[in-house]
Amino acid sequence: MQLRLHVQDRAFGVEGAQEVETVTSTAPTAGTVVLDRYELVEPLGSGGFATVWRGHDRRLDREVAVTAIAPGARPAAAARAEREALAAARLSHPSIVALYEAGRDDEAVYLVSELVHGADVRELLDEGALSDRDVLRIGATMCDALAHAHARGVVHRDVKPGNVLVPDATGLGVVAKLTDFGIARLAGDDALTETGDVIGTLAYMAPEQADGRVATPASDLYSLALVLYEALSGVNPVRRSGAAATARRVGTRLPPLRRLRRDLPRGLCAAIDAALLPDPDERGSVGD
Repeated sequence: MQLRLHVQDRAFGVEGAQEVETVTSTAPTAGTVVLDRYELVEPLGSGGFATVWRGHDRRLDREVAVTAIAPGARPAAAARAEREALAAARLSHPSIVALYEAGRDDEAVYLVSELVHGADVRELLDEGALSDRDVLRIGATMCDALAHAHARGVVHRDVKPGNVLVPDATGLGVVAKLTDFGIARLAGDDALTETGDVIGTLAYMAPEQADGRVATPASDLYSLALVLYEALSGVNPVRRSGAAATARRVGTRLPPLRRLRRDLPRGLCAAIDAALLPDPDERGSVGD
């Protein structure tokens, strides 16, 4: 059985939505202090094996997001937590949600993250709240964030609207933040994934990734370009009514963006179209 986990509170520091297997687990309760410093204040969302809490760091007197994963609930869940910790430990960038600490006790595995007050791009697109200029500022910010991750050997592998957070306090100079490196691949660490694994979100997945090949920085570029294509045109050209139909669309040459938005600059459309080419060697880079 699949359960959709979505944080309804518009403040979160981990992925706002993810599909998980429903299992039985014991969850901590409000008021519990974990890892000797983080008080769990209120749950923001929960799934079969994980609960995301608004927490309070007693030592530094600040809000945090605490993801509690029961270690016995599902072995893959704990493994994913370890992957996220390993990936995030390499990253320090204002446009990437910070992971402060990872640890475990007898009750759960915990990921303690920056708490971001705001909404994700999926929500904002559904509300019609983003202008073209907003979309492009977010896109440029995500290119910068991905360039930082790629330079440190981290490939995100699941760039999608739900994993891009837009803080309420944009006056701080942070346009958007990329979250959920839980399925990231670390360059040179083959133990983090198995050959043939297909991990990510199909409607935003690069063709080589959908084929089970190794995801590279070019794969993240493709996914980001697809997010921008959808945000500017209102259409995800890969998504179809069902998973099978969507899978058949992955890897095909997509309609040029300018066909749907003739008012946009030619150079902008050409850059996004190039990043969506089926051959990863032809896409260029996030720097381009």
